[in-house]
Amino acid sequence: MASAVLGVQAPTAVAAPGCAHVRVTDIVPSPTPTGWSENVGYDAAGNLWVSRILENVVERRNQQGRVTARVRVESPGAVRRGPDDLLYVASGDSPVTMLPGSPLVGKVLRIDPRTPSAPATVFARGLGMPNGLAVDRTGDVYVSDGRLGVVRIRPDGSVDHAWSAAAPKNLTPSATINGTGINGAVIVGRDLYVTLTVSATGRVLRVPLADPAAYSVAADLAARLPGVLDDLTEVTPGRLAVSSTTGQVHLVDLGTGRSCTATVGQPVTALAAVPGSAGRLVAGTESGALLTLSIGR
Repeated sequence: MASAVLGVQAPTAVAAPGCAHVRVTDIVPSPTPTGWSENVGYDAAGNLWVSRILENVVERRNQQGRVTARVRVESPGAVRRGPDDLLYVASGDSPVTMLPGSPLVGKVLRIDPRTPSAPATVFARGLGMPNGLAVDRTGDVYVSDGRLGVVRIRPDGSVDHAWSAAAPKNLTPSATINGTGINGAVIVGRDLYVTLTVSATGRVLRVPLADPAAYSVAADLAARLPGVLDDLTEVTPGRLAVSSTTGQVHLVDLGTGRSCTATVGQPVTALAAVPGSAGRLVAGTESGALLTLSIGR
């Protein structure tokens, strides 16, 4: 357990000011009543991939917003590009995987975006409820798992059990965890940042890649109401954007700890930085619509 950091005082939860410099626009309306866009991510060619969790597919959209491919993935979660330019996709992002004897098993799949007509292949098995996902430069995959906590998977698809045992867990009470449901994941520098789905303070954790037992509190983003955080990404160097299913996007400066909150108008499930466009994000939503967020300094 993270005994080395339990004595460190967590950031004081205070109401964050509004982000006056965030502009939100629709880019793609919800395609169907079941179009919930659980996650979004880009491939090396700049195509946007969208996890349609209720439809069990990950769809590819070109830079004009048209759907150009659909790959079947059961209950898809995060979709992230690896150093091999393949897409790594969480599969089994459903509470059904938490039930004893469930036929739905948590996995990480791989998609070759250059040949989307080919089925997704299994990269790793034996997970619980994989949701968020991040891939480092060497090909290690980090999964935010709703049952197992933070899990590291080696480039050969095997679970690094020693690393994972030291990382944050969902059901281990502590002053640092202070919530349940490890959800989003993003790597910034030498640290992995993960969100807690339900937390009294809207908590984001920092997990050092070299020493996962030394995880600590990176930010508390919801002081007045319990935070329901989902995904997160680095929007500019040293600055995180964190989505909320209560309809907000929080911006956090990792250097100063300062944050502000922008109201989006609908529950935001996922965020991804638009390649080559500093300060622009694409957001997935529970309605299935895709939004663009333009963020000033």
